[in-house]
Amino acid sequence: MSDIFNNELFEAFAAASDNVYIYVCDMRTNISRWSRALVEYFNLSGEYIENAGAVWEEHIHPEDRALYNEDINGVFSGAKSRHECQYRAMNRDGEYVWLECKGSVIKDKDGTPIIFAGLMTRLDGQNKYDSLTGLPTAHELYHYNISEKKGIAVLMGLDGFRKVVSSYGYNAGDEVLVLFSRILKDSCGRGWSLFRFSGDEFIALAPAAGKEAVEEFFSGICEKADALELADGQKISISVSGGALLFPEDADSREKLIKRLENCLEYAKMHHRGSLVFFSEEIVKQHRRSLALREDLKQCIADGFRGFEVFFQPFVDPDTHRITGCECLLRWKGEQIRDSCPMEFIKVLEEYGGIREVGFWVMEEAIRHQVEWREKFGDLRVSFNVSYQQFMDEEFEERINQCLEKYGCDPSNIIIELTESCQVDKPQELASMFDRLRERGFKVALDDFGTAYASLEMLKALHVDYIKVEHSFVRELSEPGHDIDYVIIDNLLAMCRRLGYDSIVEGVENHEVADIVGKMDATLLQGYFFSRPVSRNEFEKLLEEDREK
Repeated sequence: MSDIFNNELFEAFAAASDNVYIYVCDMRTNISRWSRALVEYFNLSGEYIENAGAVWEEHIHPEDRALYNEDINGVFSGAKSRHECQYRAMNRDGEYVWLECKGSVIKDKDGTPIIFAGLMTRLDGQNKYDSLTGLPTAHELYHYNISEKKGIAVLMGLDGFRKVVSSYGYNAGDEVLVLFSRILKDSCGRGWSLFRFSGDEFIALAPAAGKEAVEEFFSGICEKADALELADGQKISISVSGGALLFPEDADSREKLIKRLENCLEYAKMHHRGSLVFFSEEIVKQHRRSLALREDLKQCIADGFRGFEVFFQPFVDPDTHRITGCECLLRWKGEQIRDSCPMEFIKVLEEYGGIREVGFWVMEEAIRHQVEWREKFGDLRVSFNVSYQQFMDEEFEERINQCLEKYGCDPSNIIIELTESCQVDKPQELASMFDRLRERGFKVALDDFGTAYASLEMLKALHVDYIKVEHSFVRELSEPGHDIDYVIIDNLLAMCRRLGYDSIVEGVENHEVADIVGKMDATLLQGYFFSRPVSRNEFEKLLEEDREK
């Protein structure tokens, strides 16, 4: 019998609680071991079970089997690495009890799934009320009979709550949750039910309420959350996103209600952050597309980054309009989904963690191309984008230094662009990273500069080489009524010169804008006037044409 079954740790955890059960499955043999307490409470045939998924399904409530199978099949098919869902299972007395089941897959060094292990928690053994906010817990939501009542359900989540905790600490985070729960209690109408769903998410059930009343409720809590004050006097502004649906019209069961509310909230955070979004078939369609995108991206990454391609957009000298370098931009066409734009698929990569390996792939492609072009076209400055999360990856420095050694690249020709600078919550750690990269010889740039006050904050903490001026200030610069844009850009570039930074102005889309910005003493220009992002072959043609000028 496998060592994963017979060890002291399994015995210790199995005996730790009467309400929490453990299980472990050898995915190579499909044999599982279940804790003795679980076996006894659910009257199973024994601790060791072959094809346990099918055996266990017989104990699951018929209404919950589809939910369970969808989740567990995703694990065993390799589509997902974690199992997490709530459902009812019949115990030895013939009664259905609610369970929360969580499990994870362990892979060997070759990436082959070998072990699936997890916990089952009986929800009837948990507290009915959340100890922090005093609200009923998500478990109590299962006692609310959706099919026999009529109303509107709202799932609310705090935007950027993680950043609050990172910036002010866990105690402040708890205080924000308590303050927000009080706002919800004070704002709910008569007969409403309120629950703390999970983390920073809350559910309100409003029987017999109309959309107008719910929208007014949501608007009120957003206004109050925008001006929270902690006990120490610290003021914090929090935005709230929400998803809503009508019951039983849009959801006639608790499981469907929760799943669709989560889809609505996800859609709101992605497309209408800080707003309330009501359920629609479009949201279902978008959710299915997002899941399909995720799986397509995973398969392409596993298959040697199949479908991914780097495009290049030139940097040009403002005086001569000669090409001096380029920015590397990621493109992708999947096997199933072929029309996904970077804004969409990169967000999906970031959500599930695939951006890490894709980011390293783009980094190596940028360095490789710079070296391959060096002999034929001279030293071109090649840039690529790196998110804050990628900079904070413990392997980032090691991987980029390995690329330098592998290809023999001069780091002074590589520009590393920080994206999403306003999302930085540990500027000192980032500053140390920048200093080490610059000491190594790399150039560092702040991308999309000017889009938020945080950009100016970053200048106080970070030492950089380039500032990239955001294209929204530039595109319509030649049109009447854009004098303010002119003043902003002129002053940004003057600030760069005084601070000793080079500048890259994005969004140059016509000759008039190129002339205007060119007279402002920018270091480099970039935009559709010179070229859209193009494939490697097309970019090399541009370089050839540039040499012939």
